[in-house]
Amino acid sequence: MTVATRESAWVLLTEFTVSQPLRRHALAVEASMRHLARSSGVTDETEIVRWGLVGLLHDFDYEKFPTETDHVFRGMEILRQRGWPEGLVKAIGGHAFYTGIPRETPMEKAILAADELTGFVGACALVRPSKKIADVPVESVLKRLKEKAFAQKVDREYVRRGAEEWGRPLPELVALVLASQVPIAAALGLDGAPAADLPDAPCPPAPPMP
Repeated sequence: MTVATRESAWVLLTEFTVSQPLRRHALAVEASMRHLARSSGVTDETEIVRWGLVGLLHDFDYEKFPTETDHVFRGMEILRQRGWPEGLVKAIGGHAFYTGIPRETPMEKAILAADELTGFVGACALVRPSKKIADVPVESVLKRLKEKAFAQKVDREYVRRGAEEWGRPLPELVALVLASQVPIAAALGLDGAPAADLPDAPCPPAPPMP
């Protein structure tokens, strides 16, 4: 069985994902997942890392297998073939509605809550004059969610259901996701300047929020 470490997850991610935007999305969702874990009362660092791995790997197969026929399903196959823990595989599989995989544990519900919303708050940052995620207020994100022409690829139903299944009001979830991105804003290109390319070697995870 593969030892589920952040290093082994990053190696797998970069093996399948060359696109820098997709690598940054993986890093961003990892940060959201870690922050959601802590906000829900998880204190064991090993478990927090585990939540983060789900975020880091949830789309690792997307670049090679982008259709609903393949995406997620092929990734789950690869993870199982390589001996990744079934708990991580199931959580990753449940982040897309069309897989039909139920989200039962807090970690499984968190990836639904984190995925689309993480990408959306990043888009909100990039249209601000400062291009800084730290300058994005919750109210601005909520307003943008109602604008169908903005970030059209973000499925609002995933955002709505994510908050509903997570069990927190949407404004509270937005605030958590926004806060999670601030410590790694420079790596994500959300700190007012373009991001440098993320390396194949593992880059540091987001530090805990103060």
